[in-house]
Amino acid sequence: MKKIIFSSGKAIRKCQTLYLEVDLLDMKFSDYKLKDFIQDESFKNWVNNTVPDDMLQWEMWLDNNPHKRPIANEAAAIIRGIAFKKKQVSRQKIDAGWQQVISKIAQSRDAEAIIPVKKDEWRAVWRMAAVWVGLLVVATASFYFYKSNSKLQYQTGFGETTTIILPDKSTVVLNGNSKLTLINNWSFNKDREVWLEGEAFFSVLKKPGQGNARFLVHTGDMDVKVLGTKFNVTNRKAKTRVVLNSGKVQLSAQTLAPGKSAIMQPGELAELRLDKKEFVKKKVNPLIYSSWIHKKLLFDDTSIRDIAALLEDNYGFQVKLNDPAIMDRKLTGEVYVEDVETLLKALSKSFQLDIAQTGNVLVIKGR
Repeated sequence: MKKIIFSSGKAIRKCQTLYLEVDLLDMKFSDYKLKDFIQDESFKNWVNNTVPDDMLQWEMWLDNNPHKRPIANEAAAIIRGIAFKKKQVSRQKIDAGWQQVISKIAQSRDAEAIIPVKKDEWRAVWRMAAVWVGLLVVATASFYFYKSNSKLQYQTGFGETTTIILPDKSTVVLNGNSKLTLINNWSFNKDREVWLEGEAFFSVLKKPGQGNARFLVHTGDMDVKVLGTKFNVTNRKAKTRVVLNSGKVQLSAQTLAPGKSAIMQPGELAELRLDKKEFVKKKVNPLIYSSWIHKKLLFDDTSIRDIAALLEDNYGFQVKLNDPAIMDRKLTGEVYVEDVETLLKALSKSFQLDIAQTGNVLVIKGR
């Protein structure tokens, strides 16, 4: 569960403290190597999403030191991942095992009476052994085929976020009430593909090696083709949009005419409009749409209507606005994420609203 603190005097002092700590981190960790990141306890807390202060400090420090993010991502992948090696059985052990099997078959139940195995019987034994070896080979091949083609799924609950290190060391920050799916075994000779339901922020690295370097994000009705960039994708309530922070992406959709696509530039928001059968683009401040990955929300003339949608999509509330006059009332400000209760109190105070909560139902009225 993320936490939310409004920009009160206390919150400002906390933020100033965090920035001071980030300055100290600059001094302490500027010379960190891979093993230093792996051994640092606060860094492990950031990787495992366990200590909010450490998570926030490291995010702020990495934002100030983007050249360190690749090695930090590599360290995170090592901390989270476990490399499984295929264990090879030597031919000598296989032969010894078969000899034990054959010896047991050849032995009589009477330890003193040993029945010699005839030539035809030896052939039968080897035929049976061949059958078992064949079954073992098929089972092993089936296992690795299933493993290589199985899918990994990451899912967050309401109000929860998580950071995912992909096989190519790109990172995905998954917002609340969202799901990311990918093939278990990525090949660097093929496209890297993920499927998103909900909202996520992608930081994509250029694929190593030769060949096609495309990174594809599939939503329910749109595909995003990427080459080394940072962007936010939202796919909620039959509405899909992309906000590009840096780099370049190409958008396409099956519902549009063949070959019709959109190329995005940094600082643009593109929304798929099925009614117009096109992508509608506009210039925006991308930090507003990706601020949630740093545990804060930025509002820039944001309407209560949009905030109500955020409460429903990310936190699982059912919002009822009984006063239509307040739906377009707008807010500009910065909110630090701590918990939903604090968020509701802050919104109530800032908007001059009465917010009544019954279970997961919010009734919002103007004062």
